[in-house]
Amino acid sequence: MSFSFLGPFHPQIVHTPIVMLIFSAFLALVGRLFDREWLRKTSVLMLVFGFLGAFLAVQSGKPAHRVPEREQGVPEHDIDEHAAGGQWVVYLSGGALVVIAIASRLQGGAANALGILALLLQLCAAGAVGLTGYRGGRLVYEHGANVKVDGQLVKSANAAKQKAEPGERKPGGDER
Repeated sequence: MSFSFLGPFHPQIVHTPIVMLIFSAFLALVGRLFDREWLRKTSVLMLVFGFLGAFLAVQSGKPAHRVPEREQGVPEHDIDEHAAGGQWVVYLSGGALVVIAIASRLQGGAANALGILALLLQLCAAGAVGLTGYRGGRLVYEHGANVKVDGQLVKSANAAKQKAEPGERKPGGDER
């Protein structure tokens, strides 16, 4: 199934996993520390929506990256690093959901050990979504990814460097 129609909505979609996964990890941690079942259950619900949001954010990011890379000169490495981070968020949050589902079927020490593993995965997903969001922000605020002014795409400072031929003098006096 193609999710290319979601490309223009990538900036709006990404906020769901950022909020849901960070608060899910926070509530899971507090729920475990203070032994509050309702906090842990709320955490799982937020994790489900965070995972779904992360999946949609990754799918919407695939078509959204074409314009900055091809038309604005945004460094491909930075875009790829951001995209890989999004994939890790999906894997970590999905892994936490699987571990929680397995732990819910068990009792005793095994359930407790898997609960701790799930918490660690949630914390890693929260950290990964924060880092990925930071990298996405850098794409916009440092390179102008998908930014338009008066209807025209802003060109990244790297656009001129990418178009210069090897051996040609590049902006900034750099010889390559």
